[in-house]
Amino acid sequence: MKKENVREFYDVVWTEYVPEFEASKQHLELFFDEDEIKGQNILDCGCGTGIFTNIMGTMGAGKVTGLDISPGSLSTGRSLKEKFHLDNVDFQEGDMLQLPFGDGAFDIVWAWGSAHHTENPMQAMSEIDRVLRKGGKLLLALYKRTRLTWVHEVIRKTLIKTPKSWWVPLSKIMAFLLWPLVKFREIFRKKARTGEKLEELILDWYFVPIRFYYTPAEIKTFLEGKGYEIKKFHPGSGRFESASNFIYKAYKKSE
Repeated sequence: MKKENVREFYDVVWTEYVPEFEASKQHLELFFDEDEIKGQNILDCGCGTGIFTNIMGTMGAGKVTGLDISPGSLSTGRSLKEKFHLDNVDFQEGDMLQLPFGDGAFDIVWAWGSAHHTENPMQAMSEIDRVLRKGGKLLLALYKRTRLTWVHEVIRKTLIKTPKSWWVPLSKIMAFLLWPLVKFREIFRKKARTGEKLEELILDWYFVPIRFYYTPAEIKTFLEGKGYEIKKFHPGSGRFESASNFIYKAYKKSE
């Protein structure tokens, strides 16, 4: 699967589904408060709908650039920008494997659930490191590899072979069938990030053309090797361990 397939996929997903603003803001604030955002030059790398891009704009960022490979996603982000009348937000089409920015261009890079959908996530993360200034802050969320990853991959690789016109209807049927299990699971583990529809999540789990998984230890080693200090680690964003992003907030050391 190539990046063109990913572009076409998110042209559909992130034009039909937009996460809730307030719920997404509460999630962002688990990692960055307003004082950290205010006045900063921020890259939302793989911005999708641009929900986080626009939230950071409302929090007083100096400038927020939302970059994505999907024109449809960027269109959604620009519509939100107009809704909130933001002049400190910009959207740009681009490839995470070749970021169109200079070295050390940003104070903060927010990369929520995006690098693992590229053809080479390690290259994408190296590019993110390149454009983040020394002393800057990084938020990185990636899919976790677990003992059940192979099961998810069998399901995904089967479903993406179905006609594209079936994907949204199939996700709605699967959401209906999984809803009782999801509600039961909430008794034991609350979802860290809310404001998303279950059918939207299922699309992103099981129909996305490219998806890589990592262990937290692998990424911790990568970040520390690049000179980062881990400031916060969140083990999972979802109700299920095997369908979660793990999250690192890290500082790029000045020396």
